[in-house]
Amino acid sequence: MIKQALISGAKSDEWYTPVEVVRTMLDVYPPKNGDRVLMPFDTDKSNFVKVITKEYDENAVYGITDFMTNTYDFDYLITNPPYSNKDEIIARCIESGKPCVLVLPIDALGGYKDTNYIAKQT
Repeated sequence: MIKQALISGAKSDEWYTPVEVVRTMLDVYPPKNGDRVLMPFDTDKSNFVKVITKEYDENAVYGITDFMTNTYDFDYLITNPPYSNKDEIIARCIESGKPCVLVLPIDALGGYKDTNYIAKQT
């Protein structure tokens, strides 16, 4: 699917994360029992939504369109965000002070404008 989109020259920020990647992310950094999970950039077709609502939080919040401008009550965020505004999304996640697990290109943090902030937090 991804290969075909790249070959055809598709320009889109909408990519569905394979279930194996979702499970690996959850194995490495799972939500705690009882956490309210937020998946702001996911739809009901997302493997994040399918796995999280079945195995972790049946009331998880997803499919929102105003994550960057509205405040949500959550304990744990996991998503594959649009890369076109990744810097703003990373900053918003850091500002939340909550655990946020993001699928990003390997060089995403190297290009993040406030890399020094991240270094200070670790």
